[in-house]
Amino acid sequence: MIVSKPSRLRHALRCALNTGSTLALLTLTASAAVAEPVIAESAPGCSAPLPASRGDTQLRAAQPLAQNLCIRDVREGRAAVLLPAADATDERWGFLDNQGQLVIKPVFEQVGDYHFGAAAAMLQGKWGYIDLTGNWMIQPSFDSVQPFTEAGLAVVKVGGKPQIIDRKGTQVGKALDDLVDDAVLSNGIPARLSLTFNSVLLSPDGVRHVATDKMEVVEPFGSDDLFIAVDATKGYGIVDGNLTWRVQPQYTSITLDPHNPSVALAKKADGITLIRTDGGQDEQKYLSVSEETGAFWLAKTADGVRLLDNSAAVIATFSEAEAAALRVSGDYVLNPANKDSLTLYVPGRKQAITLPAGSEPWEQNTGEYLITTKGEQKKVNAIVAPSGGVIGGTQNVGWLAQISSAEVIDHRLWLRNEQGDVVNVVDATGKALLNQKGISTLEGSRIEPLTASINTSSVSSPQALALVRPGDAGGKNGAGFLRPDGSLQLDSKWQDIEPADSSNNIGQFIVRTADGTGVVDAQGKVIIPLTEDNISPFVQGYALDYLNGKLTALDHAGKHYDLPNVFEIESVGNGWFRYRETAAEGALWGIYDAISQKTVLQPAYQDVGDYSDGLAAFKTPEGLWGILDSQGKVVVAPKYAEARRINSALWLLTQPATEGQPESSVLAEITGNDAQPRIAPIAGLTVNQFSDGRILATSAAGQSWLLDAEGNIQLHEQQTRISALGDWVKLSRQPQQGYLSAQGEWQIQPVGESRSSAFVRGRALRSTPAGYELIDDKGVRVAAMPEGQWTMPPASGWSVSYDPQDNEPETRYVDNTGKMVLTVQGHASQMVDDHAVLTRADGTKTWINGQGKQTDGVSYADLGLPVDGLAFAKADGNYGYVDALGNFAVAPVFSAASQFDSGVAVVSTPAMSMMIDKTGKPLARVDKECGISVLYGAGSARQWPAKMPDNCKP
Repeated sequence: MIVSKPSRLRHALRCALNTGSTLALLTLTASAAVAEPVIAESAPGCSAPLPASRGDTQLRAAQPLAQNLCIRDVREGRAAVLLPAADATDERWGFLDNQGQLVIKPVFEQVGDYHFGAAAAMLQGKWGYIDLTGNWMIQPSFDSVQPFTEAGLAVVKVGGKPQIIDRKGTQVGKALDDLVDDAVLSNGIPARLSLTFNSVLLSPDGVRHVATDKMEVVEPFGSDDLFIAVDATKGYGIVDGNLTWRVQPQYTSITLDPHNPSVALAKKADGITLIRTDGGQDEQKYLSVSEETGAFWLAKTADGVRLLDNSAAVIATFSEAEAAALRVSGDYVLNPANKDSLTLYVPGRKQAITLPAGSEPWEQNTGEYLITTKGEQKKVNAIVAPSGGVIGGTQNVGWLAQISSAEVIDHRLWLRNEQGDVVNVVDATGKALLNQKGISTLEGSRIEPLTASINTSSVSSPQALALVRPGDAGGKNGAGFLRPDGSLQLDSKWQDIEPADSSNNIGQFIVRTADGTGVVDAQGKVIIPLTEDNISPFVQGYALDYLNGKLTALDHAGKHYDLPNVFEIESVGNGWFRYRETAAEGALWGIYDAISQKTVLQPAYQDVGDYSDGLAAFKTPEGLWGILDSQGKVVVAPKYAEARRINSALWLLTQPATEGQPESSVLAEITGNDAQPRIAPIAGLTVNQFSDGRILATSAAGQSWLLDAEGNIQLHEQQTRISALGDWVKLSRQPQQGYLSAQGEWQIQPVGESRSSAFVRGRALRSTPAGYELIDDKGVRVAAMPEGQWTMPPASGWSVSYDPQDNEPETRYVDNTGKMVLTVQGHASQMVDDHAVLTRADGTKTWINGQGKQTDGVSYADLGLPVDGLAFAKADGNYGYVDALGNFAVAPVFSAASQFDSGVAVVSTPAMSMMIDKTGKPLARVDKECGISVLYGAGSARQWPAKMPDNCKP
């Protein structure tokens, strides 16, 4: 056992304590300047600086910036003290009274301070409450507790669920919502209750999963219903759809690279761990990790740099110099270190491949393919497909040298020469689709690739990869299709071919022959006989076709519909055509129904939208949008700046904005095809759709709605924000604050997202969108506060604002009628009994009164408010106490000091804590001897323990 040797300061303090002499204590001022206390190596100190996170709070309350540890500050005449248990097996907490006597023996595992005659205490892992004598007021049966408040209520937790009890331990008021995560009661009458809530995850099938205590789901990870989540006390981890931890919360952060979310980067002090999308953690710890491409990572260790794939598997290891020389092209990594060849790392392959030395990545972007060139003329010498298949490289392929440009369409590489003609097409396996015969057959033809959206058919036969169209000189083999396997389907009678409708996935094509025009499908089967005069591309299901010299409409089945003889006509879908009668500027549109062969509306509109589901949007000459039905009847009046379809059943209607109006304040609403509102007009309404058709609507104020595809509201809870996590939905109820009566019932209901203070002298502060206001105990507004951010300190009747003015610190005070009573330059504390502590620009502190006048001659490094005529003050690095004139009444020789309470205060050095009275007379001290805490009374009489350890010799 190591026992510390007393320093000069500690020795002098002991002498003062043993003599009980105030004079002896006062004489220590001179020696304090050179004293350097030595703390016992086997025991913690008795004082410590306040955590930086609490600094602002303490300054504004004029509390000391250091804390007592071996004896805690006095509250209601009692000070908690940590001493050896009676059986000497461990340490336990007890309490001193304001005479320095141990009135409650050290039997508790943990304790809180006294509040309104009750202190929280823990025994055998459970919390209860004791009275001033140490007897149980409420037996220990709770998992956690909070102090009792002025209203006689306290918050306790049982089984992780908070509840509110009275001084008999009986639950009061209605049980708190099951989603309540935490509840905090503040002093004042009525008592402010602040509630926070657990978030809820709603799976695509509608099952609710409630987050565990302190868990917050951050974002989805991978495709297997995993999520990055954070525990407020433990850190980041990974949870599954049941909100069960798959990776325990332990990391300071888990992030996804925005360019490559295939692995998660989990950071701790000992390095970075990679987490795979299945929730598996890589065993290696890395010093740094960076995304190299969409398929590879560079991870640094003490031994070198590793190239990793998206499963965190090691592909190669390099020195730092070698890693710096690596090159990137698309998702490929190139290592030029070998003089005889170029080493290439291909996405999805564990083994590297090699290309001839001198191979260089092509300057053009070729997506998932890699093209390399070689030589001064930079001729293409190799093509690497996503599978790792290689064309060229060490083998000579003649047509590679013809390549001048390349383009990736639907995962195939289209290669063209300088004239723009297709040289070849390479698929993802590395196969060249055109052989020499095919290339020869296509000579003189144009090849036009088809995108997946055009090349769609319900028939499960070979699809068309491209259209073959005659060149300028005319193709010798006609027109037709190039198939995905490289085969050709050409018809010499076909003079040309083009997509029938590029806006729809119909897989049909217009074919022109010498005998006429018709439509075929992707297999070449005739859908509309090739006998029409001329067919234009289909728009909204209809094409314009001349039949016997007359313009008609043609549907996909080949049926003709007569059209009116007008200047301009366009299909808007489902048989409706909008038309203009003249070419005059600003000519209005009318509507014609080709199916019923009737005019729906004469020209009257500036614009007409698509017609489907029996409705179309229209725009009046005044520029406002409405909706009309199949009969041309207006079902939604034209009063909107925009009418946009959300889906086949719903519309988003946005009202006109005034000049300069922010977009977030513009009103919008959601209406159904029945013209009935689903969401009433609200500011800043935005809409997002899930893959299953559900709709998430959110307002600028944070209100959220989850609707099904028909517009039925599935979820809308007050003060709950709904957000999308992939196809999952996260419900985050906003924190609430209201006020409870002594019976635990709402006396003032929570109001929106407003924030409020505790009640002080019958008034409380409440934030509103317009600013802060003072309210009475009924929640009625008493007065509006001046502009700014305001707080109401718990011990003052004046509210305080710390908003800077012209970038200079300023403190403003308002009384409980809402009247501005004082403004001072600098940061000042709460005003109590006509005193506040002002921090000057140089960091020194002084007192000011209610008129802002500074006290002459008072200037200290730290300073408190006077209590019973004394205030703590710090000078020359130590704390003491000054009187009302600012003169030291108790010398500054302590490293920590509390305010006075019940005529006593607690002070500490690094090695001991003491209770003193207003004269500075020591009443008790806790010292470290033989590795344990020992309590002495006034003088040298030991109060606790009754017997010192056997190894402790005098």
